[in-house]
Amino acid sequence: MAISTEILNTTFSDLRGPLVNSFLRSNFLFEALMSKARMPMDGGSFIERSFAGGAPARGVGIFVGDELLNMTRRQQINRFRVEPHRIVAAINIPKKELLYNSGKLAVIRLIEEYPKTTLDGAMCDVNSYLLTGVSRGITFQTSELRGFLTLNGQNTAGIGTGVGTGLIDVVNLPAAQANNVQNVAKSQAISHFTQLAGATNWATNGMVTLRRIYRQCAHYAGGPEKGPDLIIMDDATFSNFEDEKLTNNVRVNIVNDATEKGNTLALTIGLAKAYSSIDLDITQFAAGAGVLAPNNGVAYVLNTDYLEYPVAEAPTISDFKERVGDQDVVTAIFSMQGNLIFTKTPAQGAVVNTAT
Repeated sequence: MAISTEILNTTFSDLRGPLVNSFLRSNFLFEALMSKARMPMDGGSFIERSFAGGAPARGVGIFVGDELLNMTRRQQINRFRVEPHRIVAAINIPKKELLYNSGKLAVIRLIEEYPKTTLDGAMCDVNSYLLTGVSRGITFQTSELRGFLTLNGQNTAGIGTGVGTGLIDVVNLPAAQANNVQNVAKSQAISHFTQLAGATNWATNGMVTLRRIYRQCAHYAGGPEKGPDLIIMDDATFSNFEDEKLTNNVRVNIVNDATEKGNTLALTIGLAKAYSSIDLDITQFAAGAGVLAPNNGVAYVLNTDYLEYPVAEAPTISDFKERVGDQDVVTAIFSMQGNLIFTKTPAQGAVVNTAT
């Protein structure tokens, strides 16, 4: 008996997991966003978070006793505003394929060939775009993802409110940062900036520079016990980091990675676990000035306590339904809607020029 849509949907429902399906390769940033950092949207057209750039009052010293108090109220409340982005993909299985196949094993094969491949590609594309501002182009081209915020501060091609420029500057030190990020212009005066440093090269001061940025991020998070918890590096940077950690006999954590059906080597610095990401492709970064050269290595230092991914719709996939129209297929729709937002930007940072 040929496969029906009822059998197809029943088997697919049994196989799909919390993120629709498992990934073909690791997507550390997206996985973090979908777990710890994900929050439902409160409603409305934008994701909004308020932050104070300073104290609203100005005090005076009492030296004589009749000094006048400063009654001026200083406006210090600013509001981040980010527009959620929606992506959709139609997953088609030709009816011809359904008629050729029967039984549960055949259903599983079809699901692996069509829906799972599409979804794996979509998650890889999103993860790559979040890290670099460039998609891998498996399911979604870069142009289709420009509504998402990217960590790459060099990216200025975002489309939508608050997403025009990437979140983390990789070419400007805090004092020089002035891009409009999350609908607010960066400025040290209102504590809206991200940490950045460039190493001379890894052998000279790579680890020292990484630890310094880690400490600076931790200070703005409230202290060393609240420091960054996620560091994502390009593979060459991670190789340098791994070699130094192992050479100096520093503790290594072996983390079970169900998606890879094995173990992934995760090293620690402070409270953070550091991962290598193939998606963090440094060839997608432009050269910077002097040691501020992200095209020679990037390590994002992130605190997910201040990194959210509010969702209007979590990644989902509909049941397969017969198409009435121009194609002889059954179709399921993959969709998701949401966006990144940093609630405390000085607690995030990057180290560059680390792959050399």
